[in-house]
Amino acid sequence: MLFENIFRGVLVLQCILLLILPSLALGGQMQIENSQQLSAREQKWFETFQKGTFYARGWRDITAELLAKAPSDMKDDLKKRLDDLGRKIGREWSKNNAVRKIDNEMLQQWGCQLQQAVEQEPTKIVQVVASLNQNVLTLLD
Repeated sequence: MLFENIFRGVLVLQCILLLILPSLALGGQMQIENSQQLSAREQKWFETFQKGTFYARGWRDITAELLAKAPSDMKDDLKKRLDDLGRKIGREWSKNNAVRKIDNEMLQQWGCQLQQAVEQEPTKIVQVVASLNQNVLTLLD
């Protein structure tokens, strides 16, 4: 519960800061796999999701933490799965709030599921990632 409250607070602070701080000069559009395009604004949010901010960890840091705690024989497969999942989630989360299908509450829930899995049953982390991936695919259909 404490982790959830901290994570929620961090996400709110992150959003507030990103609205206040000047936007990054990304310019143009970036092509993402499957020819999906991100506008400059969406690209900024995608990068924020991946890299994090001073106040919130990004997907890359979360991935590194999960990999550090995962059994060594699972790390290569897990990294590929987490990178793929992070791209899917990040592309959707970076969209305008009015149209996106993944919100901060979902990120919080999924983060808790991943953290619990790697802490309680590290051998089950691949199954949890596969389940989250299926949830994301269902949302995006």
